[in-house]
Amino acid sequence: MKLTFFPRFKHLVFILSFLFLSPQLALSQGYDIQMKIKDFSDTTVYLSYFYGAGQFYRDTTEVDSEGNFSFVNEEDTLEHGMYSILVNNKKMFDFLVTEQKISFQSDTSSLIANMKVKGSKENEIFFEYLKFLDLKNAEVKAIKARMKGLDQESAEYKKHLANIERVDGEVRAFINELHEKHPGSFTSNFIYALEYPRVPDPPKDENGVEDSSFAFNYFKEHFFDNFAWDDPRLLRTSTFHEKMEYYIDKLTYQQADSINKAIDFFLGKVEDNEATYKYALSYLTSKYERSQVMGMDAVFVHLAKEHFIKKRPSWFSDKNLKKLVEKANSLDPLLIGKKAPNIIVKDTAMEKFIQLYDIEAKYTVVYIWSPECGHCKEATPKLKKLYDKYKSRGVEVFGVGNEFENEEWKKFIIKHNLNWINGSDGGDFRSNFRTLYDVYSTPQTYLLDENKKILSKKMSVESLERMLEYYFKQEGQKEVN
Repeated sequence: MKLTFFPRFKHLVFILSFLFLSPQLALSQGYDIQMKIKDFSDTTVYLSYFYGAGQFYRDTTEVDSEGNFSFVNEEDTLEHGMYSILVNNKKMFDFLVTEQKISFQSDTSSLIANMKVKGSKENEIFFEYLKFLDLKNAEVKAIKARMKGLDQESAEYKKHLANIERVDGEVRAFINELHEKHPGSFTSNFIYALEYPRVPDPPKDENGVEDSSFAFNYFKEHFFDNFAWDDPRLLRTSTFHEKMEYYIDKLTYQQADSINKAIDFFLGKVEDNEATYKYALSYLTSKYERSQVMGMDAVFVHLAKEHFIKKRPSWFSDKNLKKLVEKANSLDPLLIGKKAPNIIVKDTAMEKFIQLYDIEAKYTVVYIWSPECGHCKEATPKLKKLYDKYKSRGVEVFGVGNEFENEEWKKFIIKHNLNWINGSDGGDFRSNFRTLYDVYSTPQTYLLDENKKILSKKMSVESLERMLEYYFKQEGQKEVN
């Protein structure tokens, strides 16, 4: 886990605590975490906390010769969540903060098993859970050691397997009892958040054939069973971000419409909690704004429209909202599936106007490029070869020069015999194609169908060829060698 230290971060967290913590906690300033670890001395230790996808430094102190150390601040307050004690960037143990004054005592022979807690009922529950898990993990480890080298069909091997299943059942029974005894506790909510669905055997049809999609559908449907959506403390553990990412990236078909539905479901569950909603919405918006995967800009536009523009979250400034709206509006017309904006430019002689919508072709490649661009110098000859290969199959290229001076552009066209449709605005900027197509770099490549609907975009020549072959195959055209 990468740790990040921000010198002024304490002050920021202190401010945010007034926004996101309960009024009672905000009024109770100051924390005092006392620790004593036997046979541990004379070193520097760090207090770190979890937040979303990361873990960050919060405080630092020194251990005395008798193993005593403390984290004390009379003016600051620790946000409720999971914290770690670190030495040399390695974790000693985790603990929970729901109180501001806690003491821990243990020794290095077995930090968890010998841990004693005062001042925190929550940590008593948490360490009871950790101690039981450590005990049962040790039991399973010993059983697995005895299984090595045994024939998997032997009675002894199967006996050991049965013992592992017995231990697993004991762990589940312990956890179920913990949930019953401490419902709504941070520990209970955290354990629920860690859990993944246990998928039962799939049903069979009348011919005895199992439903092949059952396992995946069941797993996804029950992925958030018992998840405490209303507990903001889970944001400050290792699991909130992980489950969000897993659900959206692994359990959702990676196509914009499906991702948008999954995101709306997740955000709808946390919307009433400002801290978790702010984190999830901000993270997901940034993720899909920066995504290099074709078509994911549609997710960014969806988030901007449905969650920022419509709902106008109070914590998002008007200045940033304006920038977000401008970016979403510039991307919206260029989403896959939409009709590409028309481009009207002049021909190489700067005499006649030519426009994208006048091109009659089964497939049109809009290629915005510059003879001064290094990538263009490499890609344009490759595109020329592809054009010669596929022109007879209904492919046309509309090459649009991006430079304000046309002399080098014309020389390049002649040198490489770019016998496709070439156009430029000649520096008068009237075509506005740079704005229409969000041209911040070149080359920009769009593949359009016969109705000028965007099929794919911003791809390499190699990717463009694969896309064309895909659509030719859909039409039943034979491959060209």
